[in-house]
Amino acid sequence: MGPTARRGRAEPSSRDCLPLLVVCLLLRTCEVKAAKASKPNILLIMADDLGIGDLGCYGNDTLRTPHIDWLAEEGVRLTQHLAAAPVCTPSRAAFLTGRHAFRSGMDTSGRTRVLPWNACSGGLPENETTFARILQQQGYSTGLIGKWHQGVNCHSRTDHCHHPLRHGFDYFYGMPLTLLSDCHPGWIGQVSSAMTPKLWHYTQLMALGVLTLAAGRTCGLVPVPRKAVTAAAGLVFLFFASWYTSFGFVRRWNCILMRNRDVVEQPMDLERTAGRLLEEAVAYIERCKPSS
Repeated sequence: MGPTARRGRAEPSSRDCLPLLVVCLLLRTCEVKAAKASKPNILLIMADDLGIGDLGCYGNDTLRTPHIDWLAEEGVRLTQHLAAAPVCTPSRAAFLTGRHAFRSGMDTSGRTRVLPWNACSGGLPENETTFARILQQQGYSTGLIGKWHQGVNCHSRTDHCHHPLRHGFDYFYGMPLTLLSDCHPGWIGQVSSAMTPKLWHYTQLMALGVLTLAAGRTCGLVPVPRKAVTAAAGLVFLFFASWYTSFGFVRRWNCILMRNRDVVEQPMDLERTAGRLLEEAVAYIERCKPSS
């Protein structure tokens, strides 16, 4: 093929390539915008003791819930969701993992189905996959503002093996436990009122045993040294003093606010807690707002 034949296919000039380059750049821009659009911001609000029939957007005409109704109108309403449990710890475990709480050991068959103390060694296992961890792996910034109630520590008060930061959350501000009545000054303690009668019953039985032992020794019926009776009485007194005085510190033990791994308020001021949680939530959303 000669030189003239080779010229039959014209080479594109730089002027011809310009529209093609612009189209490629526009396509790339569209791809980036589409990628950003495919990752919407996600805000989940979980409320205790709130049923589907309590909200106006689901047909309630006796209670006014205009702000929640507006959220429903601008978002998505789910009509086939059931809570996995009627109490805090197991329902939250199921909500976080999408699995029944007993599969992660976060439910019991006893009367108390929640974690009653910050010092409990139980909690959501670290190998559980939460929706926060999945979102974190997809490049999301994840934060938890409010109530956790899935455990904190395992072997020491600083290992934080069950902490929210171990379960896919980048930021945590709130209560590691829950709002017990013990947290409100002047209220009858929820924990103490449930456990005090049992502990008092055990103390009475132990005291009766020591008195019986002392009476038997005095009458010569039981050959027990006086030091043994004194030691037993001392143990009963220490048992009584330990649990009786401990309930006076429930507010300091259980009613705390944390920011990430640090305790920022102990005991927390219930009059200001709700406002602080709201401020933290708004501040976190503002910090994580994508730049335009």
